[in-house]
Amino acid sequence: MTPQTIADTLQADILSGALPPGTPLGQTDLAARFGVSRIPVRDALAQLAAGGIITASPNRTATVLKLDTAEVEEMFHMRMLLECDLIGRAVPNMTPSDHSALDLALERSSLEARQDNWASGDQMFHAALYAPAKRPLQSAMADDLRRACSVQVASYDQLVEKAERWLTEHEGIVAACHAGDPKEAQRLLRRHLRAARNHLQKAMKD
Repeated sequence: MTPQTIADTLQADILSGALPPGTPLGQTDLAARFGVSRIPVRDALAQLAAGGIITASPNRTATVLKLDTAEVEEMFHMRMLLECDLIGRAVPNMTPSDHSALDLALERSSLEARQDNWASGDQMFHAALYAPAKRPLQSAMADDLRRACSVQVASYDQLVEKAERWLTEHEGIVAACHAGDPKEAQRLLRRHLRAARNHLQKAMKD
């Protein structure tokens, strides 16, 4: 089994909530689980650490990323700055092909919203929103922040249960994109991110 396969499996477990924030990821235990030596496990953990969904340091057990409410506040603030700017740049550049890709991404995220792989559909949707902005570095930063937030969301079942509201908000954003209205798309996206932040922080406090 390759480090990439191990990393993909662990990431799926983390984003599904099977490995919640703060879970220790010991190399010996993982090597036994996957039937490999510690070397590919170490490499897989390095990949996940680079992606920002686990914390790891030399000679210490890695753990699934765990944020406090202040860190969640900061991450969502950064997301609003980056993503609202991206969609403002993207909408005027959208072609019929971009609109079709966005519709497909919306359909997939809607189908996967209540399943363990909901995060991959959500990631694909937001990537399709921002791709026409042609800002790969900025988009990559937004992806990393979204993934870190998804790790926290996955551990709270009641948040995933709010999928109907999230999907309705996604549909509104897409409608603004089809209408060629970047300001409305920014307004709806900012409201969407603010609501996601508030729900997550409330769940963490409760």
